[in-house]
Amino acid sequence: MADWDEIKRLAADFQKAQLSTSLQRLSERNCIEIVRLLIEKGLIDVIYTNDGKEYLTQDHLQQEVKDELYVRGGRVNLIELAKVLNVEFAKIEYTAKRLVDHDPELHLLLGQLINAAYIQRVASEINQKLVQYGEIHIGQLTSTYDLPTDFILNKIVLDNLHKIIFAKQDPTNGHIFFTQSYIMRNKAKIRGALAAITKPTPISVILNLTDVPARILYMSLNELSSLGSVTVQSPAGQYIPHVYERMQADYVKDYFQQNGYITNDTVTKLGVSDVRSFVRTRLPDEKLIYMKNCIVSNRLIERVTYAMDACISSNSYLDMSTILPSALSNDNMEEILTHVLTPAIRKQTYVFGTVVLTVNFMDECVKGCQELVNEHAKRAVESGNYQKYMAEKMMQHQDVDQFAMDEGKVDKREERRKKAATGKGGGGAQGRETKTKSTKKHTRGNKGNAMDSDDEAEMQSNAGGKKGGKEPHIELITLKEIAKVVEKTLEPEGLEMLDKDLANHYYPILSKQALAKAHELYEQTLQKSNQNRRQTHASIQEKLNTLYNDIRLYEKGLKLFPSDVQGQLLKYLLKTFGTDVCNELCLYVAAECNLNTNFNAPLTAEQRTKIANDSSAEYRAPLQTLCKSLTASETVEDFLEKTEKAMQACSMMLKKIDKKKDRNLILCHKHGLLEQLTNCTDPALVLHLAVLIIFTISTQTMLHASGRHVSAVLSFLQTVLTAEDAKVFTNYHDLVLKLLSTESASTEDGKANAEEITKQLNELTTVVKSIAGNFKKAGVTAVE
Repeated sequence: MADWDEIKRLAADFQKAQLSTSLQRLSERNCIEIVRLLIEKGLIDVIYTNDGKEYLTQDHLQQEVKDELYVRGGRVNLIELAKVLNVEFAKIEYTAKRLVDHDPELHLLLGQLINAAYIQRVASEINQKLVQYGEIHIGQLTSTYDLPTDFILNKIVLDNLHKIIFAKQDPTNGHIFFTQSYIMRNKAKIRGALAAITKPTPISVILNLTDVPARILYMSLNELSSLGSVTVQSPAGQYIPHVYERMQADYVKDYFQQNGYITNDTVTKLGVSDVRSFVRTRLPDEKLIYMKNCIVSNRLIERVTYAMDACISSNSYLDMSTILPSALSNDNMEEILTHVLTPAIRKQTYVFGTVVLTVNFMDECVKGCQELVNEHAKRAVESGNYQKYMAEKMMQHQDVDQFAMDEGKVDKREERRKKAATGKGGGGAQGRETKTKSTKKHTRGNKGNAMDSDDEAEMQSNAGGKKGGKEPHIELITLKEIAKVVEKTLEPEGLEMLDKDLANHYYPILSKQALAKAHELYEQTLQKSNQNRRQTHASIQEKLNTLYNDIRLYEKGLKLFPSDVQGQLLKYLLKTFGTDVCNELCLYVAAECNLNTNFNAPLTAEQRTKIANDSSAEYRAPLQTLCKSLTASETVEDFLEKTEKAMQACSMMLKKIDKKKDRNLILCHKHGLLEQLTNCTDPALVLHLAVLIIFTISTQTMLHASGRHVSAVLSFLQTVLTAEDAKVFTNYHDLVLKLLSTESASTEDGKANAEEITKQLNELTTVVKSIAGNFKKAGVTAVE
């Protein structure tokens, strides 16, 4: 009581101070101290404002919150409320919770205070939207009013359903509400659209045209099942009206009965996915034959069978396109043929696309090719093409046989190795020897096996290379030639488009016949060629002996000259007579080995080398050595030795040297030169022949020299000729050189000099011929 009395006294003093003049009032600080003291003692309960200048009681704050809620239409945000009332947010939140706890019509939601008036106003707005649109979704309301879905559904819509909001809740989706008039209006749209559809239509198209929600459409389709059916209840599905199914069935039935077939594409275009089952159910009384892309009636198969029997009996042909509907493709016709062609019919006919030809008709078409076969076979043998083919084939077989022999050797070596590894002899020295061998084999067994496997792999790869080599081939008759003959027979029947097919069919047969005929002609000519070959061998041998003796005799003449001149004469001798020897032997070997050279004499160095390299082993080495000796030989003896070896490889024999024949040859050579000299008018050639004649007579040897060597030979003959004759030859030689140098001049002086020199030469030509023709041997000893 004492405290209460003190409080009353202080309150009276406080009121007195407030009513008194400014000189008697308390200061602001004193007031704050007084209030703080009262709050500390728990005598009063007040709330500070944010700026600390005002105090509020809890009841006053609650009243201000209610007032703000009313002013703001029944929904207020606590944060905004704290700013407006200038009070801490915690005090506002605490006050709002107390209000919600005491008043069930208030709701604290997401930091917002909502009263019943706001909920009724929202419910009224929702009902207006339903009247306007006929349907509403809770999700749309959530975004519109910024309120949780559950609150709108339970506190606003369901609590006011049939009171403020007049609608029905969708049984399949509780968040959707619609009016009855909206449902009836959409069903009327759907019913009209489905009644107008006469072909399969996608659900998405119906939705776009009617602008009806998909769930209402699916619900209505179940109720309107008498009009049609749906494949899948989704926008990707299709609505198929019953009237279209009846049209499909009637079309398929009429088409099949009229044509005897129906293609899968035709049925698929009607919108049918399972063609076979659809046709089978629509045509239960028909005997159907299912093919790759069509379905055929048995009546059509019987028609083709009757036509096939008539074709075989008349040995003619059958064009399927003439008895089957034109709408069927070639693949369809070929598939129908597979049901008609029995094994017996296949033996008597061949099928080319949609045309069936009997064997007899085809043989009649190619009858004219027999003459072509005989003609081409004869031509191949006469031209040598068949002989070349046989040679290539024989060489390939030799390579294969050689590989087989090598493989046989390897097998025998393997067999010996196994015997050595497993051989354990009896007692005695032999037993110990076997044991020692076995031990040695064991110590290097791994390496031996590895080498064997490598050898075997290498042999297998070599065998593969031989087998994989290109087979020799000769084409005696071509497809184009066969097609040209066949076309003459097919063209009157209108089947000329089959000429290439028949040519391809008969090409292997006629090629074998042509090869057989060519082989027959080849064997006939082989006997004649053997006789001719023996004659050729003898003639070449005789020619080579003559060249051999000529070179031997010419060698004696060139040995009389100094070494430097000998080298020049040797090169010229080998270049002429030596080349002739090599050419003869190379051409002979090429003919013996059937090489494809097509070379004509004289051969070049590259051609001779190619023949030598491509020839068989028995000729290759001697012929290669002989070809190289043309440029590498330093003496005639070396070249003649290699020539002899090459002739031996070719089974040719050299005749023995006969000195009497040598003297006759030298004499004949001299007379030949004299005869040429008598008929010669060219000054250079006259000088050349005269020098050779005098050399042959004076030395009793033959000399083979070119015009370049005339000076050297003339120098050699200075000791043989008289001084007067030597002077004549020297003058004649100088005039020939001047003539040769002035012939190239185009000036008038040059031409005048040439005429003067020619005149002098003509005067001396008779003298030179006379000296050479009347020359007698005098004191010069012939070389041994």
